[in-house]
Amino acid sequence: MTVFARSPLSRKPARSRVLTLATAGVLVTGLAATAGMAPSAADDRKASDRGSLTSQGDSGYRGRNQTSDGRPGTLVGPPVSMRARTATAKNDVSYEIAPGVTLREWDQVDGRLPVGQVRMNLVSISLDAPNLSFESLSPTYVTNRLKVSEFGAWNKALVAVNGDFFDIGRTDAPLGVTIDDQRGILGGSRDGWIPGVNSTLWFDDSGPHVSPLTLEYTIRQRKAWTVSGINHPSIPAGQIGVYTSDWHRTSGYEVTAGKKRAREVVLRKNKVISNRPKLSSGKKIGKKDRVLIGTGQMAGKLATLKKGKKLTLSKRIVGGRPKVAISGDRPLLVNGVRTVINDTIAHPRTAVGIDADGRKLLILVVDGRSAVSRGYTMVELANIMTALGAENAINLDGGGSSAMYTRAGTGAMGIVNEPSDGGERLVANSFGVVYNGELPPVIPILPTTPTPTPTVPPTTVPPTTPPPSKG
Repeated sequence: MTVFARSPLSRKPARSRVLTLATAGVLVTGLAATAGMAPSAADDRKASDRGSLTSQGDSGYRGRNQTSDGRPGTLVGPPVSMRARTATAKNDVSYEIAPGVTLREWDQVDGRLPVGQVRMNLVSISLDAPNLSFESLSPTYVTNRLKVSEFGAWNKALVAVNGDFFDIGRTDAPLGVTIDDQRGILGGSRDGWIPGVNSTLWFDDSGPHVSPLTLEYTIRQRKAWTVSGINHPSIPAGQIGVYTSDWHRTSGYEVTAGKKRAREVVLRKNKVISNRPKLSSGKKIGKKDRVLIGTGQMAGKLATLKKGKKLTLSKRIVGGRPKVAISGDRPLLVNGVRTVINDTIAHPRTAVGIDADGRKLLILVVDGRSAVSRGYTMVELANIMTALGAENAINLDGGGSSAMYTRAGTGAMGIVNEPSDGGERLVANSFGVVYNGELPPVIPILPTTPTPTPTVPPTTVPPTTPPPSKG
């Protein structure tokens, strides 16, 4: 687990509570102030521009739909003029669920049709608070999926939310960079699954960051050969993908988008032990093995390797020196500038933001696809993160994946939002916050006697043992 150094000089104990009490007003003024900001990157391009995964039928990112599940979002009307109508926060309650950690739940009512309101769950974390660590929560194998509540309970997390977009219905593997503080690099690629767009939430000793990370692997004996990534669900044409025991079992032509011009080489202790013109499927990858799959012209290059040939892989992380990392599809805010433009399609959303001082982390889940909560567009999501105090923010997976597991006002651990599928979806990974100490009682913040909300009480999840992995 990653616990980074805290600066006593920058500690501001009262700031978290002041922000919580004042947020209702800030939301209105903040959203108005950001409404005219010009975007610097598009997020409403055609599916054909999305990268290699969009050619895989039902796999991966779904163009305008903006979620792993590919389900249609809610088409929303034009934004309500702030002069004509003021956004209000209703059913607004907040709790201190751990020292320096608050949970806020409310309905943001703005009149924007078709529903006119959105339900929010926000966890605000002072990064100067004691006993906190931040983790990417992954299953035993990257091709497995679990519920967010299972990730949270299994890892004894104080907070867990859904993480990366994933190759739903095929390999089920995450699409971005995943780095675990104990297991190291679990997966990622050289160019990202939307080249030039993807971003990552990552932590080093100084704290959290939102910026692009890529993994560059090189075969030392064949440096001209391009390695696309490790444990990634899609190998671009003319490149080589590497798969380890963290992938679990070989996936055949699923990782080549069905293209048959491919070749499989297995390394054991850095030596070639097999070289096959046909890709295997369902074969367990050993701890000391590396499976190299070449596509297109790289299939021909791999064919030249003889049994016993020594090959060693070197790796480099470009963009930082992360100890923990979990990706989304794109940033929402970069140094205070909104970087998204879609303001017509609403979905359930999950976002993580960092304030300008780098001393506060904001984790937001927005409910959607329901009669009581429409979800947010990407522009609305970026604007509300700005209003909440974020300077940099990232969009994680959304749709039916959006779920927040945390400590509710009752003290019970469970899912506090309302996932749009009617229950939790199995997801590829989660982002988690762990409190390394004995939790004190929950403290209501505002109001003194919380007004009951119409939301469903949290689903209590008992501690579990790690669930069995598939296959």
